[in-house]
Amino acid sequence: MARRGGRRRERLVHVLARVPLQPPWTVGEFLAWLEEDSGREVELVPWTGSALEPNNRCGLLLGGPTRYVIRYDATRSVRHQRQQIFHEVGHVLCQHPGETFRPTASVLTTGLSLAGIEYMMQRSTFDTPTEAEAELVGTQLAVLSRGPIDLDSRGELHRIAVTFDGS
Repeated sequence: MARRGGRRRERLVHVLARVPLQPPWTVGEFLAWLEEDSGREVELVPWTGSALEPNNRCGLLLGGPTRYVIRYDATRSVRHQRQQIFHEVGHVLCQHPGETFRPTASVLTTGLSLAGIEYMMQRSTFDTPTEAEAELVGTQLAVLSRGPIDLDSRGELHRIAVTFDGS
């Protein structure tokens, strides 16, 4: 058991070492870097309408050769939103394969362009190795982030504030 935890920590350190950004970063800054690093567009799309069933909606990653779509629950706290978003980013950084997905109009895809979507990462529990790894990486990324879920948000003020308050 301790051996598996050691491998997870090594993997976390390896994945995080690839990130050249200075924390704390914003979601927008991180996703801009991810686009550059992966060569794929990253769309951030909150759930809408009937997808907002109480206690039933978390993050979702849809992907294809030219883009990623990250869905998240905008009715949750900003911290919880960042956690959902960075969990999905964790799947990308860890290069987890998704389930083959041939999208049709459904609750999962409401409001999305379906062009180029080939796979999906969706969980029912956190007890699989890929979900545990994405949660570990995503939590670390979320802890190192600040600010609203706003793609135009810049992190300079958050980085300056950290030098004064130490958090």
